[in-house]
Amino acid sequence: MLESSGRASEVGAVGADRIFLRDHVAEVEIGAYAEEFGRRQRLRFSVELEVAPFAADAPDEEASVVSYDLILHAIRDLAAGPRIKLLETFAARLAARLLAHRGVLAARIRIEKLDRTSGALGVEIERRALR
Repeated sequence: MLESSGRASEVGAVGADRIFLRDHVAEVEIGAYAEEFGRRQRLRFSVELEVAPFAADAPDEEASVVSYDLILHAIRDLAAGPRIKLLETFAARLAARLLAHRGVLAARIRIEKLDRTSGALGVEIERRALR
């Protein structure tokens, strides 16, 4: 069963689709340690969103899907907002923003600090919409 938007209805939907942003690097002032204040660090973001299945006969238009720009804008807005100390806080707030979009069913977010060690350290969270 299809809704007029071309998306599968909840009753007839099987499974889900996923959109993602992988290995996006942005410089952000973040950190709880004194040496982290006043300096920007490279963070690598990998975000995967579970969305309702896209129907093959849906319009081939951006309005028919959850846009990748949703992820990029949410990261940029949080990075430009009030300073955040913890990656856990950044990830939880990013998930909340993304899940506020009605087309997003779940989010998996990985954020890694690239400038603290020779490798990466970070956090990964998963959240589901409460609909």
